[in-house]
Amino acid sequence: MLTFTIDLTTVHSYFGLHEHLKEVFSLPDWYGRNMDALWDMLHCAFDEPAVIEVKGVNGVRKDLKDVVRRLQLVLSYLEEEDGVLISYVES
Repeated sequence: MLTFTIDLTTVHSYFGLHEHLKEVFSLPDWYGRNMDALWDMLHCAFDEPAVIEVKGVNGVRKDLKDVVRRLQLVLSYLEEEDGVLISYVES
């Protein structure tokens, strides 16, 4: 089973979030750094069962809350459409 960890405790900006996502999922340099591009890259991308663990949602900076909500929406679509298990953990 593939396991990915998104650690929001290390994210301090919009750009930083997308750089972190790029690293976590080994996305190419041409990744568009927005939630539509993230969906395009991850939807149907998993050839085997996958788990995405998300840490630190409740501690995210106030100015990043909206983008994190959009990230959660993308992840819920992955769970619904692709069967990816999403796990939220507070650190």
